[in-house]
Amino acid sequence: MSENIRSRIWIMFPVFVVAMSLALFACQKEPGKSFQLKGKETQPVLDPAMFTGQTRAAYAVAKKYPDILNEVFCYCYCDQPPFHHATLLSCFTEKHGAG
Repeated sequence: MSENIRSRIWIMFPVFVVAMSLALFACQKEPGKSFQLKGKETQPVLDPAMFTGQTRAAYAVAKKYPDILNEVFCYCYCDQPPFHHATLLSCFTEKHGAG
């Protein structure tokens, strides 16, 4: 390797490290946002008959597969105040799942 190429590598390496550090920092989740499940939901799913269309279908799926939804984090961040939901199933124990 020529001396010119070696000097370029030593100049570019710190630039690369700084760029990667900034990229990793930018990709971190928002402060205060949790991606951890907070236990299990114990309340029953609302009756799908209370709703229409796709909302009814969503509540029907939640009622049919509660164990699966109780293992999934809800990405609308309803684990934060004022809802404090435990899992995705929590959204369907109230009208929160309706939008």
